Amino acid sequence: RVLGLDKTGTVTQGRPPLTDIVPLVGSEAQVLRLAAALSGRSDHPVSRAVVQGAGAAVDSPAVANFAALSGRGIEGTIDGVLYRLGNHRLVEDSGACSPEFEARLDALEQQGKTAIVLIGAGQALAVFAIADAVREQSREAVAQLKALGIRPVMLTGGNRHTAAALARQVGIGEVRSELLPQEKLRAIEEFAAEGSVVGMVGDGINDAPALAKANIGFAMAAAGTDTAIETADVALMDGAPR
Repeated sequence: RVLGLDKTGTVTQGRPPLTDIVPLVGSEAQVLRLAAALSGRSDHPVSRAVVQGAGAAVDSPAVANFAALSGRGIEGTIDGVLYRLGNHRLVEDSGACSPEFEARLDALEQQGKTAIVLIGAGQALAVFAIADAVREQSREAVAQLKALGIRPVMLTGGNRHTAAALARQVGIGEVRSELLPQEKLRAIEEFAAEGSVVGMVGDGINDAPALAKANIGFAMAAAGTDTAIETADVALMDGAPR
């Protein structure tokens, strides 16, 4: 009766290009070098976009103590300094918000882009933006779900502006954004408590708790993480939501 849909890699293609680099401290080359070094240690679509946007010409420094920050981003130490790369929530957690940063971030998100921030020494150093396109099949798939009496709900860790814009493109009327993995899980529990049989579609580690809790979990397996595929009940091998 209810189907939760992740955004990146499920409703969208999951291969977003890097569209904007906005240095707040230092030069574009300096901040891109640091961001690419961190992103090179991650297989998330956003990280891949940064690496591809940097290109092979960027000399990436070594990263120590790398860690994925669930639902927020990544971090690692470069030349003795801890750097973080992630979403708005990570910036707030790091105490790095500022009026200038907020204005830059809002301008990009209002364009339907996903903005991520490089943080170092307790301040925002740069804002990067990517623009993911919806899958060709997503609008049709959502229409078919509605025709079957199934309620589609977007459950995403992405920012509210981008999530709302993409949801409108495919016909999803209910959006819950800026969610951590446990918040996606709570959404599935909430739907189940209403008496609904609940499904969840996702492709990443952040989707795994919700995939496990749903009555039926569907993994977008073509480019999904091993964790999502192993957790789900059904693996969609061609990556098409139809």
